[in-house]
Amino acid sequence: MRQLFLFLFFQSAFFANAQDATFPKKHFQFFAGTSYNGTGDISGFAFKSEFGLYFKKKSSFQINMGGTIHDKVHEIFYTDQSGKTVDGSVRATIAGFQIAGLYGYSFVRTQKDEFLIKVGPVVRYQSSSYWDQLGEYSPIITGVPFPVVDFINLSPQRTFAIGGNLALAYNYTISNKVSIGILGEFQTDSNGDTISQLLFSVGTRF
Repeated sequence: MRQLFLFLFFQSAFFANAQDATFPKKHFQFFAGTSYNGTGDISGFAFKSEFGLYFKKKSSFQINMGGTIHDKVHEIFYTDQSGKTVDGSVRATIAGFQIAGLYGYSFVRTQKDEFLIKVGPVVRYQSSSYWDQLGEYSPIITGVPFPVVDFINLSPQRTFAIGGNLALAYNYTISNKVSIGILGEFQTDSNGDTISQLLFSVGTRF
């Protein structure tokens, strides 16, 4: 009986290891989707590519790089002396490039489905034309035939920041190599920016 128990134990251990060996050890994914910069309440677009390496069945290391583009407009429309409508709106863009290194833990990982959480540091370079203070004065106040705008910049145009990223992801493997997924993430950094994103992915596993 003891020999039978040992035989079954080693057989099950071998089978489990064989099953684990069939899981891909690496992945490459491309992400794109909506992004929201909470600092200036600005919506935009984000994209990035990611390489992941599994050092255990449910544990992995991910490194990704990508960018964000957020923009906002302070609308100003007025009618000039000829009766033509003029768009004098003030427009601003915040664009950034970043690199992140993340630890991932797949609390569910099967041949088809994977739910994982990722956390780690991020390094971000950003350029911004977004104003800190903006005032608009109508022709009634100024006496000139068009609105007058003044704005003040208190923050530098270009910044370099270090922060942290937290993400939840789901990946579905269509075939042995191709996967699609969805990613929700939040990050903050030393520049005071808070960015949340909802991204969709397509990738390959090998």
